[in-house]
Amino acid sequence: MGGTPETSTGALPDPDGDVQRVIPLPGPDEQRQPPPGTPQPWANADRAQAVMDGADAPEPPAPPVCPQCGLIGERHPTYYGAHALFEPGLTAPAHMVPAWHRWYVDSNGTAWNSGPEEPAPGAECRVPHRLACPGLTLEEVGLWRWLDALRQENARCAQRQADARRMPGGLPDVS
Repeated sequence: MGGTPETSTGALPDPDGDVQRVIPLPGPDEQRQPPPGTPQPWANADRAQAVMDGADAPEPPAPPVCPQCGLIGERHPTYYGAHALFEPGLTAPAHMVPAWHRWYVDSNGTAWNSGPEEPAPGAECRVPHRLACPGLTLEEVGLWRWLDALRQENARCAQRQADARRMPGGLPDVS
């Protein structure tokens, strides 16, 4: 096709006209990914997502031990390359777990966080260890992100209101 070189792995041309080699992932869906060492412009976004989701479990080969309290948890990889630590063998009705702390584990063992989405009726989710960790304060756990965001916005509004009271009624006439 148009003289584009291909390899036996089904290489695809990238926008610059170079051939990008792909490696098939194991599994029935045969998703493809670039080989190790390929630049990943999304890496910073993935790290930010991991921090936001609380996917901060120790990476293998380290044991799945919580760095704050020393308890052993159940570790699962996420779709963005981080790992999440869960309470071993514990699931809970998803509506009882706060938003941003509802984790699900796919049949392939990969964990994902549903974020602010409401759970389906009757859904069960995994309980992240950081919710039950005795080594973290409630502020560190960040249970109510929407309330934290509301508090921050109210603080900004209060500051603007206080600043408005300090300003003179009008600008001086300099003409």
